[in-house]
Amino acid sequence: MSFRAVVEKLAPTGEGVVRTNEGVGLVDGVLPGEEVEIEIVRRSRKIWRGRPGAVYRASPDRRTGGHADGCPACDWAHFDRAAARSAKRDLFLETMSRIGRVPASAFAGLAVEPSGPGYRLRSRFHAERREGSLRLGGFAPGTHRVEPLDACEALSGSLRDLLPRLGEALAPFPPPLEIATLESLDGGRRLVRAVVPGESGAAAPIARALAPHFDGVSVVDSKGALLRRAGAPRLWISVGERECPASAGAFFQANRFLVEPLARHVEELAAAVPPGRALDLFGGSGLFAGALLGAGHQVTSVEGQGEAARDAKLARDRWRSGDRWRIEQAPVAQFVRVDRGREDLIVVDPPRAGLGLALSRALAHRARRRLIYVSCDPATLARDLAAILPEGWEIVGARLFDLFALTHRVEAVVALERNRAA
Repeated sequence: MSFRAVVEKLAPTGEGVVRTNEGVGLVDGVLPGEEVEIEIVRRSRKIWRGRPGAVYRASPDRRTGGHADGCPACDWAHFDRAAARSAKRDLFLETMSRIGRVPASAFAGLAVEPSGPGYRLRSRFHAERREGSLRLGGFAPGTHRVEPLDACEALSGSLRDLLPRLGEALAPFPPPLEIATLESLDGGRRLVRAVVPGESGAAAPIARALAPHFDGVSVVDSKGALLRRAGAPRLWISVGERECPASAGAFFQANRFLVEPLARHVEELAAAVPPGRALDLFGGSGLFAGALLGAGHQVTSVEGQGEAARDAKLARDRWRSGDRWRIEQAPVAQFVRVDRGREDLIVVDPPRAGLGLALSRALAHRARRRLIYVSCDPATLARDLAAILPEGWEIVGARLFDLFALTHRVEAVVALERNRAA
């Protein structure tokens, strides 16, 4: 069934909102004010989801040509970049108000730092055998069907060119469950991590097939156990005056253009607090620990993922910061529950799930002067702010970074200070 309808607005999850006799629907790839042909592809009790067809009246913010229409990795590739940043700001403020009950006035002067195309330092691909060949790409929305990323603007040109050759190199073997790549800032060096099913006997030949295309190769099973490694285990990414270690299997910020401005902004916010004790939670390989050290603080980093914690220890050695930087490999919630210390400043950079109520409240009581919350998900940020602010905190600064350009996602940095009256 298909019909014509006008798109009302954008949902916080990036789709267009359409209201018809069929109820409220979400449609990918459309913009507010557009009149489009829509086919309903899935229904639930509360909402339906649709696929767009012909666009009868296009938005002036719709991009035409020069990009990958329907790119499975870029749900906003069709959106003019400046207009998309403005929409991200509006959706962020709407989410803060709706979920966190935090008014837009609390984020006065909210800026969005732009990103250029070809920004991805870290990329993830799935594999599918089709008509005798192996294709690497991304899952089409809501499916496990692999669609090509050969024209994806988020990827560097050299990586896009490499994908077909990787498909050819891997064609003789069982398809990997996942391929993860990591590039240097200039794209001149590259690592790969292949995830294979079970204790695959193909680990060694897969590593050999990938080795000519990468500076370092690791092959792991579906639980992350290392089966094979060749070449460099990590890259060193220049961030300001420091070099940060990054491994293909550990978290590192994904945007080559904004990783340094992001770290510099956190350092500036940290420098507003006189040198003291700082806690760096979900610390990864040390990006924000470097910012805290640069601001003069004594730092404790907590990271639960083993590879990232090992990388952080290598950074500590390279930076000669052993007397000022303590690294704990532990789940953050466990560390906070066991370690009852207090810090002048806490930086948190949680995964998309956010902190949750208990951890939010614990940190609100633990920090003496300032909390810096780095978030990749406005909804969980809003929920956590709703728990933190009533404990005697106020927002003193916020900035958005378009770390995920060409998608609806955005990175936020929110600085909070303890209310003097608290």
